[in-house]
Amino acid sequence: MRWTKSSFSSTGATCVQVRTPRAGVIEIGDTKNPTGPTLTVPNDDWEYFLDRVARGTTDFGRLSLGFLPDGGFTLTDTGAPNSPVLVYTKAEWDAFKLGVEAGELRSGDPRGVLVS
Repeated sequence: MRWTKSSFSSTGATCVQVRTPRAGVIEIGDTKNPTGPTLTVPNDDWEYFLDRVARGTTDFGRLSLGFLPDGGFTLTDTGAPNSPVLVYTKAEWDAFKLGVEAGELRSGDPRGVLVS
C-alpha cells in the first residue's frame, strides 16, 4: 500500500500524503515524518474535508484544520479521542490546496504522485 501526495509538491519536497489501508477509509500522514503519527478517517469525512478546502470555506467537519502564523497548518481528527496533531508547512499547504483543487488525493484511488 503506497502513499500518494499532491503532484504540485516539488520533487523531494514534503507534503500531505494519503493512502487507502482498507475499503471505506483514508489514512493521512506527513512525508517529512514517514514513521510518524497518522489520521485514519472514513472516506465520507475525507471527501467533505476536501470539498471544503477546495471551496475555501472554514467548516471542515470531523477534520480540524488550524492555520499557523507562518502560513503552515495543523490537522487533527475531532472524531477520535487523543488524535495526533499533524503539522505542515506553508509550502505543504500550497501544494496540498492546489492538488485538492485539481481533484487529487480523493479517497478510494487517490491521484497525485506516489511517494517513494
